[in-house]
Amino acid sequence: MRAGLSQRQQSSSLANIPDARVNPDGVRAIARNLLLDTLQMMRKFEASGMSREQAEGLTQHLTQMLCQDRDKLADLYVTKEVLKRSLLEHEANIAGFRAELLKSQELQAASFTRDTERLQDGLEKIRSEIRYEVDKLTASQRLDLNLEKGRIRDELQSLRDMATEMEIKVDKEVNSLKAAMEQSKNDTVKYVLGLMLALMTAGLGAARLVLH
Repeated sequence: MRAGLSQRQQSSSLANIPDARVNPDGVRAIARNLLLDTLQMMRKFEASGMSREQAEGLTQHLTQMLCQDRDKLADLYVTKEVLKRSLLEHEANIAGFRAELLKSQELQAASFTRDTERLQDGLEKIRSEIRYEVDKLTASQRLDLNLEKGRIRDELQSLRDMATEMEIKVDKEVNSLKAAMEQSKNDTVKYVLGLMLALMTAGLGAARLVLH
């Protein structure tokens, strides 16, 4: 009784399975990508007392459920091939990024080297210009100093010449004054002597008059 009831319950439950009568090749085609031996599972269903059509329908139903679960899991997880492909793509992207980074660093280093060389050339040019201006200013100052020394030397020589001329002129004036003083002295002496002789003559004449 129980076996008959159980078989009737299985028959009624299998009758509610949609698309129970399906070609077994379709079941096998659906289950090819599953890690499941559908043929062995169907034979076990038949061995448990199910008819061939019921076993095929149940196997197809379970296979469809497994496929749906697999699709849901596929949405959440990736396969090894996809993961490997993704890793290869990431490695390729990283390698490309590394190559671009190295190239960018090389370009930046080359640009920095060119900028440094250009700055060094500019600094050297500025140093040369400053050195030239300093030498020019030094030469100009040296020339001005030499000219100033020459002018001062000429002025000193002119002052010496003027002093010499003044000394000569003073000597001439002194000599002239000395000569004039000597002449005046001689004239004075002559005048005094003449006056004295005249007085003596007058005195002698007066004495003669008094004596006579």
